[in-house]
Amino acid sequence: MTVPAAPDDKLLLDALARGSRALIDAHFWSDGVDQLLEALGQASGASRVWIFQLLEINDQGVVQDYVFEWAAAPRYRQLTHKCFRFFTSTFDDPVYCQLVSERQQGEAQRFVIAEMPNGSLRDNLESQGIDSMVTVPIMVDGRWWGTLGIDDCERALRWEGAGLNALRVAAELIASAIYRHQLTSRQRQIELLQRVTDCGIWEIDLQRGSTWCSRSLLRTLCYPARYARLPLRRLLRAIAAEDRQRLWHILRTGKRDRQHNWRLDVRLNTANSVLCWHEMVIEAIPDDSGGWRGLAGLAIDISQRKWGEQQALSAAEYDDLTGVLNRRGLGRHLEAALARQTSHHLLLVDIDHFKRVNDRCGHPAGDALLRLLTHRMARELRPEDGLARLGGEEFALVVSGMSDDDVCRLAERLRQRIDASPFELESAVGQHGQVSMTVSLGIARLTRHSTPHHSQALATAQADQALYAAKHAGRNRVACYWLMPDSVPQNLTEE
Repeated sequence: MTVPAAPDDKLLLDALARGSRALIDAHFWSDGVDQLLEALGQASGASRVWIFQLLEINDQGVVQDYVFEWAAAPRYRQLTHKCFRFFTSTFDDPVYCQLVSERQQGEAQRFVIAEMPNGSLRDNLESQGIDSMVTVPIMVDGRWWGTLGIDDCERALRWEGAGLNALRVAAELIASAIYRHQLTSRQRQIELLQRVTDCGIWEIDLQRGSTWCSRSLLRTLCYPARYARLPLRRLLRAIAAEDRQRLWHILRTGKRDRQHNWRLDVRLNTANSVLCWHEMVIEAIPDDSGGWRGLAGLAIDISQRKWGEQQALSAAEYDDLTGVLNRRGLGRHLEAALARQTSHHLLLVDIDHFKRVNDRCGHPAGDALLRLLTHRMARELRPEDGLARLGGEEFALVVSGMSDDDVCRLAERLRQRIDASPFELESAVGQHGQVSMTVSLGIARLTRHSTPHHSQALATAQADQALYAAKHAGRNRVACYWLMPDSVPQNLTEE
């Protein structure tokens, strides 16, 4: 026989108060849900309070899982029954089809089982010994996430009024707990991603010009982790000006070519205005019209990678002994120089009688002298000039923007500075005292040909002829290729 009265409203209100506090205070959100279900069950005098989580809706039916339960007595427990693990309720009953439709709309359902139409849903509920049931959908982000239900196996209750509203509030409390849990999980995932990859996350709304940056990116840019709003202009200004221009270029090109993702290495202004390399991973967010609604992506700290690349570049293009360019590095420097519209010259520098120095003082002393010579020549050069060790005691210089006379004066100044001041050897190399050295220099013009390699090869051959001419003339002198006679002896050997 149907009981005319609904569960006690005051008891349900007290249960909501206790349950909501449990949801807030519980270390794990699921513990708070368990306590809320218990409070609702005790207040309503029900047999069972449960939550089904929606997993999928397909053409055959609804796939759900039994995830929470409070039972008034062991005989009412169903959570451990295998039939309720990832179970499917089929669309073979019009009443159930209507129930699913209402749940998707966020509507509650109340049943006195004896008054239900015949069908598979009623048969299923009766097989569980249920006399009355009330269900309220749990809506998260406006979607049906699952169902909060109360079964009574002893009474045919009619849920209505304040009692039904209390269950609606309970479902909303559970939805809020789920939403907070999802946000917390996402935040943890973001923080874990940032720790593992050393990256920051960002998003730009192009329509409103608003930005969002993760805490780690804000800290990287020297803003407080909880900074309320970072204006777009400040975010862009954090990128080095040259890299910002490259960024604009690839975005404009990408929009024209309908690209949607890019990777770009840029320098960001970090603490104390230090530029730190980051890889920007960029994804365009399309709008309905085919344009871009926004941009989002990652800023990954690659300063260690860049350091490694620089180290590899140094190993590949710089001389280990002296620290100046090697042959490979000279080729790169020369290629960059030839791209500029100005004059260029190549100077070859060879130490006179260096074999004697090695024989008399030893190879450690010879190495020390090479380092001292490099340092002395570098002091006479401009930052944009190229100094390279070609091997042994031979060096090369690439200078740009100078006339023939200026280059000759530079070469003569280098020769005189090396000849006029002996080199001081320190005892750390096994020798000490002063060692005198002289150098011979050959100069050629660097002119543009079919390729930079061809230009370098021709200038090297000409400067080499001038160098041999200087040595043939007695060493410790400068010779210019364009001032040489047509024939120069090529069989001079080092003594």
